[in-house]
Amino acid sequence: MLATLDQILYHSRIDGFLESIAERNLTYYASDLLDKHACRSREELSEAVKRATDVCSCMHLPLQENIKAVYRSQDGQVMQDWRLSPVAYMLLLINSDASNQVVAQLQLELIKRALHQE
Repeated sequence: MLATLDQILYHSRIDGFLESIAERNLTYYASDLLDKHACRSREELSEAVKRATDVCSCMHLPLQENIKAVYRSQDGQVMQDWRLSPVAYMLLLINSDASNQVVAQLQLELIKRALHQE
């Protein structure tokens, strides 16, 4: 079957629309955790993203709706970052270095809340 240029453009528009729908909840940036001192380095941030991605994959959460790699300019350099859904943002935060006081405090707070829910 041959595709015409009109069909290709039509599917391209549909794909773009579906991508924008999937991205509508990507309201956070992973680099925000560097600013909030929840991650100390870009390497630590990358590891936390990997662990959050693993959780999403394991639980069959659609990655395109939760984590998207992007590139942003910072101090005249292009840096990799990630746009995150609220769920992915929290996964990233709780999967960061537990020796970090911000992360440890959040983990403890989540445990306390979970225990009080029972």
